[in-house]
Amino acid sequence: MRKQLILLLIHQLFWLGFTIIMYLSQRDQLHSKIILFVVFFYQLYLIAKYIGNSKKVSIFITTGYAICFFTFRFLFDLF
Repeated sequence: MRKQLILLLIHQLFWLGFTIIMYLSQRDQLHSKIILFVVFFYQLYLIAKYIGNSKKVSIFITTGYAICFFTFRFLFDLF
C-alpha cells in the first residue's frame, strides 16, 4: 500500500512537470509533443517497475494514471 502511494505521488509530480512543459511549448509541432509524451510515459513505467511491480502491473498502473491525468485535464479544459 505504501509503495502505491509513493508511486502515485511520483506520477502526479511527473504529470505536473509534463503539463508545465506542454504549456511552455505551445508552438511546438504535434510530433514533438508525442515524443515528449512517450519519454515521460517510459520514465514513469521504469519508475513503477523499479519500485517493485512486475512488467504487467507497471504498464497497467502507468496507463491508468495517464488516462486519469488526460481525463481530468480534458474536463478542466471544458470548464
